[in-house]
Amino acid sequence: MSDTLAKDLHPLEKTLLSWLSSNGPGSDADAVAGTGMGESSYRRALQWLLSRGMASILSTVKTVTVELGPVGTAYAAKGTTPELALVDAAKSGVTTLPEIQKNDLFDRAQWGSAMGALLKAGVLARGDNGLVVVDQSGGVFPEIWNSVYRPLAEGKTLQLSSLSEAVAAEVQKRAPKRGKSRAEFTVTETAEHIIDITVFGREALESARGSNTIGILTREILASGQWKNGSFRRYQVDIPPSRIHIGRFHPYAMFLDTVRDKLQAMGFQEMKGSLAENEFWNNDALFMPQFHPARDIHDAYYLEDGVQVEPPSADTGERVRAAHENGGNTGGRGWEYTFDWERSLKAIMRSQGTALSARALGSRPDIPGKYFGIAKCFRYDQVDATHLPDFFQVEGIVLGEGINMKHLLGLLKLFATEVAGATQYKFVPAYFPFTEPSVELHVKHPTLGWFEMGGAGLFRREVCDPLGVDVPVIAWGLGLDRMALLALDLSDIRDLLSPDLSKLREMKSTPEKLLGGEVNA
Repeated sequence: MSDTLAKDLHPLEKTLLSWLSSNGPGSDADAVAGTGMGESSYRRALQWLLSRGMASILSTVKTVTVELGPVGTAYAAKGTTPELALVDAAKSGVTTLPEIQKNDLFDRAQWGSAMGALLKAGVLARGDNGLVVVDQSGGVFPEIWNSVYRPLAEGKTLQLSSLSEAVAAEVQKRAPKRGKSRAEFTVTETAEHIIDITVFGREALESARGSNTIGILTREILASGQWKNGSFRRYQVDIPPSRIHIGRFHPYAMFLDTVRDKLQAMGFQEMKGSLAENEFWNNDALFMPQFHPARDIHDAYYLEDGVQVEPPSADTGERVRAAHENGGNTGGRGWEYTFDWERSLKAIMRSQGTALSARALGSRPDIPGKYFGIAKCFRYDQVDATHLPDFFQVEGIVLGEGINMKHLLGLLKLFATEVAGATQYKFVPAYFPFTEPSVELHVKHPTLGWFEMGGAGLFRREVCDPLGVDVPVIAWGLGLDRMALLALDLSDIRDLLSPDLSKLREMKSTPEKLLGGEVNA
């Protein structure tokens, strides 16, 4: 072993090699405690030794630990969960959710979520006289309390592998990767390595014994003259340097800004609005009947009673009401039902960006005019590779004499090819209560195949006339999240919200080039 090898060892490397020589093999935790190094210093020394073949990883053990999140901690303090309390209430004769929600032990949303979970699990059912307890044992929920809440409340460490399959699945479902302030549980995965010194490492350590190398040339070393008789550690150019990550915007945020810039460069004016909306602008002004199935509470999020959004003017409201009931002055028959003003003013989370277009039409827009909005929308939906419960839509309208479907199809092609970067797209006939004719834009993803990008059409007179617009209006509402799947080379919409920094750093920030699309009839 050459004496020059002793000059190459960093003091941290010497410390770790010495400990491994006397105590190895050992775990990460044992090495940190035994050497007295901090976690970051240990990781750095280990990485250096591994890259030089002086240490090796014998095995890796992964453990998944469960802890109570903020919501779970609050449940533990109350001594029960909403599911357990709701089953107890149903057993005692309380038969409706509104009646249960009067109990302020939990808030309305928590009672509602518990109800959904119990119905889905088959513990409760809706009978002719209200709620019925079907499974007297309470299903998996008592087991969650006994095997998760109790040990954690007692300060014990709990591993996911120690739980039954049903409980483990429920815990993971209630431990979201984002929105952790509302998490019932948190699940943390750790990897523990067993490491040891190699033959080469022992030779290096033996060669380094008694040597005193200088790694950093300081002012004191220069002033004292110590450098004259010192032995300097060589630069190791073959050791991978630490990667430096500069600050940058989130890739999806940059994509949204790119879309905004493109539309503004084309002369579109931006529409903006509140996330909270009333049903009037979200649905009624768009000629969506109040009995339309999309208004079911499972599709839109209703805000608490008392939350108010500014109502429309009396004249506008009256014209929209007339269009619904009998067609008003639109020349149509309307939906032939009695319009409910109380429902119209209910506050919801905006479920479609078209609410921005309705407001724009009712605010004396420029004619001719071009408008767009990037709208955050909220709908109850099952999360998968192409669906999220909150998502961005790019909404737009163009109004003026002579505007027609050809203009609309041309704009949809622009979105498919130049914004999403799709190489294949197609138009599919569709139905929406507020447009006629209507069309859907579909694009082909290299992994996911064909999926809908969004809907569009020519606004009906029942939408335009009550809002004071008497020229043709083309409109579209497209899913920006789905466009980003193509533009950022992703195959799962959930990656847009990933907390994994390494994954985010590898994403393209904007579409790299404009692509020509291939029409599929």
